[in-house]
Amino acid sequence: ISDAYYHIYNRGSEKRTIFLSDRDYQNFLSRIIKNSEKYNTDVLVYCLVPNHFHLLLYQKPMGSIQQFLHAIQLGHAKFFNTKYERIGPLFQNRFKAKSVETDEYLLQLSAYIHRNVPNSKNTKNIRGLLLSYPYSSYRAYVLKEQSFVKTKTILDYFSQTLPKLSYQVFVERFTPDVEALSPWISYAE
Repeated sequence: ISDAYYHIYNRGSEKRTIFLSDRDYQNFLSRIIKNSEKYNTDVLVYCLVPNHFHLLLYQKPMGSIQQFLHAIQLGHAKFFNTKYERIGPLFQNRFKAKSVETDEYLLQLSAYIHRNVPNSKNTKNIRGLLLSYPYSSYRAYVLKEQSFVKTKTILDYFSQTLPKLSYQVFVERFTPDVEALSPWISYAE
């Protein structure tokens, strides 16, 4: 529907790696930037990991996410297949989309996506890991780095002056509501 938030995700066919180099990640990100403007879709949160990706998007006109994702996935698959001299589908399926209907789910989802970086379950230094991971929108939120990401919607829920009530603390201490997120948590593993 128009004027709605969506969790979008997909992974490589047979859980195959879809990003093998920095250039692969950069190609995908450049497609996100170009096509978000072209198809009037706001990117609120993203995380790209070797075999899948997560996006939290705001769809303005109805159907724009379909066009946006078609352009990104098709373009990346052509780039990847040419670069690595392979043929066949790169992605497991058409992308998955889950509508975000509550503010609580919007915030939980943003933290879940930001914490979806490799090795996040096996580290005691979650802050360092999240801030150093280059293929996530987390640094746009915490370090206020210039980005195409629209951070205002989510940051408006958090204090900009009280560190204990900041988005950074929320994400670093986040424990997912497994029941609400379970289909997407298992999907990524």
